[in-house]
Amino acid sequence: MSRLFRMLGTTVAMVLVTLGAVGGTAAAGTTDSSGALALPTCTRTSWGIPATESGDADCLLGQGVSNPAVTELQYSLKECHGFSIATDGIYGPNTAAAVRSVQRSAGIAVDGVYGPSTRAAMLWRVNGCQF
Repeated sequence: MSRLFRMLGTTVAMVLVTLGAVGGTAAAGTTDSSGALALPTCTRTSWGIPATESGDADCLLGQGVSNPAVTELQYSLKECHGFSIATDGIYGPNTAAAVRSVQRSAGIAVDGVYGPSTRAAMLWRVNGCQF
């Protein structure tokens, strides 16, 4: 019986994250141009790039999220892309605007949500701001 409750809880949590009700992920319908609505929220960094707790870099960040993954994103936006934004770990309007600018420059869908397509388009501090 407890296994059933755990499975049900996991399913409910996945639905809530997908809809943006938990973890501060993007609202329903936002896809970071990758069509990846069901991706988890980035919570930490792996090799200097936002990642999940397991180290998977296929994850999302959007307005309202506050964690170390956001801080790393902000550092790269500031140091590698030249944006004058705070590195406070809070994904607010200025971080979203910087992400939209990167997306626009890369020719990918512009939604202000960090995800796999945005990650691929960015320069990162970990590699000296090189591709």
